[in-house]
Formats: sequence, structure tokens, C-alpha cells
Amino acid sequence: MHRRFVGLFLIVAAFALAGCSGEKFGAGYDSKAPLVKVKDVMLYPEKRGVPITLEGTISTQCMSNGCWFFLQDETGQIFINLAPNGMAIPPRTGKRARVSGIAGAAQQPGWQIVATGVTIY
Repeated sequence: MHRRFVGLFLIVAAFALAGCSGEKFGAGYDSKAPLVKVKDVMLYPEKRGVPITLEGTISTQCMSNGCWFFLQDETGQIFINLAPNGMAIPPRTGKRARVSGIAGAAQQPGWQIVATGVTIY
């Protein structure tokens, strides 16, 4: 009986851990890129043009083909552009995400991240 319990526990634990990795799009987020806040992109020019990672909630998303979304953290909101690297994600509004990419000027006033990878939790 004890062996069955241990075996069942190991199977459940394996499934739980597998679910922690999240959905990956593109390369997934880059764990080597520094984790920054949205306000850092806007306030510190040295955060632009280099690989960075942001974490937040998907607040708005392109519903026609999933090629962009807005990421919201406690410091602000920023446009995430998936199209330049051929990425798209299914509808995930309200989900937590980590995004890696390069920050730069957007076509409209403000800043954007051209994503190289996204992981949704």
C-alpha cells in the first residue's frame, strides 16, 4: 500500500511540476536577460536596445491574429510587438506572462518591446 501511495504521489508531483513551465512562444523568456519593470524602460535609456525581460499581466491583446498585446505591471503598461519575429499567441488576456525582447520607440508615441520570446503562466 505504501509503495502505491509513493508512486501515485510521484506521478502527481511530475504533472504539477510540468505545468509550472508555462506556455512558450518563440524562444520563451530569456532567464539571462535582466528582469526590469515597465517604468525602467521609460525612464532609463540604457534599458533600450539591449535584451531585457518584463513580467506582468496581458491587459489587451490583438484578437484577429494575436500578433501584439499590452503588458501591465505595477509601474505601467507597455506595447509588446510579436509580429517582427513572426510570433503570435492565442487569446490570453488576463494571464501572467514573462516577455523577453528589445525595447525601442513605438510607431505611436511611447515605447514597445519587440519580443523574442514569451512564456505565459
